[in-house]
Amino acid sequence: MEGNHTYEFVEGTSPAPMAPKIQGFFPATDEYFQYYDQTSAESMNTALNQLEAYLDSEGPFDCVIGYSQGASLAATYLIRTAQRHPSAPLPFRCAIFFSGGRPLDPRALDECRLHLIDPEEPAGAHISIPTAHIWGRNDKLWPGSSEILFKLCDPVVKNSYIHDEGHDIPGARAKDAIQGSVRAMRRAIDKANLVH
Repeated sequence: MEGNHTYEFVEGTSPAPMAPKIQGFFPATDEYFQYYDQTSAESMNTALNQLEAYLDSEGPFDCVIGYSQGASLAATYLIRTAQRHPSAPLPFRCAIFFSGGRPLDPRALDECRLHLIDPEEPAGAHISIPTAHIWGRNDKLWPGSSEILFKLCDPVVKNSYIHDEGHDIPGARAKDAIQGSVRAMRRAIDKANLVH
């Protein structure tokens, strides 16, 4: 992307085991973190509230970029915000999801229950801002999750790029995948610029 973009990196605060993919690159004795514990509604609610506090103090931001669990958190936050404040603008103009996890139902979270949103349910939630969805057709970690997140977004302003990798963001060795990913991101940004 062009050099006129600036980025803020928000890290998780929930302790986590070391991810298998980074073993050998980082010490096993270090501490590792995730955004939330996937088995705990309380942990997800804490992460959502932390994200909201961060946005209130550091925002506004034009776009949110989420990878894997970060995409799930961002999508859940967008859906929760739209449900709680239907007439207010969303906190981002567009969203970019890499290997996005399925969002959780904010109403179930309010009852301290974990329930993945199903796009086929009659009351299925939608993300209305422009989105880019980038995922690998060989994702073995969260197979099918990116497709479900894609279905939850507005068909008029969503776009996708599917690469041949797994649960990864395309790297330097995958030049075609990088170019396809950048095109998808630019489409989302361009659509956001047209809407606002």
